[in-house]
Parts: sequence; C-alpha cells; structure tokens
Amino acid sequence: MKTHTHFLAALLLTVLIVQFVVAEPQIKLTGRKDLVLSVESRATVLDVARQNLSDKSDDFLASASDAETPYAFEQPVVLVAGEAPVEEVAINYDDASVLRAVTQNFAQQVRGTLSRGSTRFLQLKGGNMIKPGTSFPVTIPQAQGQTFTVTVTEITGDGYTLSLGEASETVSLNPEGLGQGAIRMD
Repeated sequence: MKTHTHFLAALLLTVLIVQFVVAEPQIKLTGRKDLVLSVESRATVLDVARQNLSDKSDDFLASASDAETPYAFEQPVVLVAGEAPVEEVAINYDDASVLRAVTQNFAQQVRGTLSRGSTRFLQLKGGNMIKPGTSFPVTIPQAQGQTFTVTVTEITGDGYTLSLGEASETVSLNPEGLGQGAIRMD
C-alpha cells in the first residue's frame, strides 16, 4: 500500500513539474523595465485582470457577511461548580480622591505661571494659557464612564489651586519656595 502511495505522489509531482515547465503565462511582460508595454500587451493585461478581479459572487459576499469572527472579543463566563458568579461593584470615588489623582497628572502638564497686569495665567507645556475660573472635564481610568469637572480656582506666583466639588488642592510649582516658576510681564 505504501508503494502505491509513493508511486502516486511521484507521478503527481512529475505531472505538476511538466505542467509548470510547458505552461505559458497569460501575461507576458518582456522587455526592458524602462519601456512602455505595447498596446496588445496592455490589452491582454487588462483582459486578464477583468477575468480574475472583476468577477464578484453575490453568494460569497452574503456568506462572508454572515461569517463569525475568529477573534473572540468577549470571553464567555464559565462557572465552576459550587461558585457563585462574581458581580462587578460600581465604585463611587469621593471628590478628594479624584482630585488627588487629577492633580498628580495635571501637575506634569504645567510649565509655570505668567502674570500680565493683575491677571495671572497658568502656562501648560503645550503653550496654552489657563486663567483662574477655567473648568475642564476629566476622566480617570478607575472610574470609567464618569466625567468630573475640575476648576482652576486660584493662580499665584508659586502655584495654583484646583477644586472639584467641595474638595480643593493647592499645588506648589516650586517646592523650595524660590519663586522660579513665575514670570511677570507689565
């Protein structure tokens, strides 16, 4: 039986090799690379392209749109015998804890303060200026789906104060108190 299988495999391989050597391609792209193809060659290329690329099967499109994805985006919940399913608990953060997280991230974006007359501005690393009373929405990864509004309540030469609800936190730009983060322009 093995001899017949090996014989058939060798015969099939021989037929394929002969077919490959004897077969002529439908498109013959001969000549130098910098020359334009002749009109007949271009027509042949277009005909072969229409034959192979233009046939659209509506059955294939319908079956492809109904096919299930091979990538599982949601993992099925598998219960182990004797265990109850764990329910996700929505955690509500208080204003102070949210403000603490926002302050740490926001402090990395602050370049310094700028004073023009009696108005002080908070200068961000991107060049934007924020004046006191400016509010902006923030989200934190721990509280997905919740948006908090933080307000810049005060800007001094040494720092600024952020507030969220009843909580407020003052951030010093220069921990040593040397006042190097402020620029005064009249």
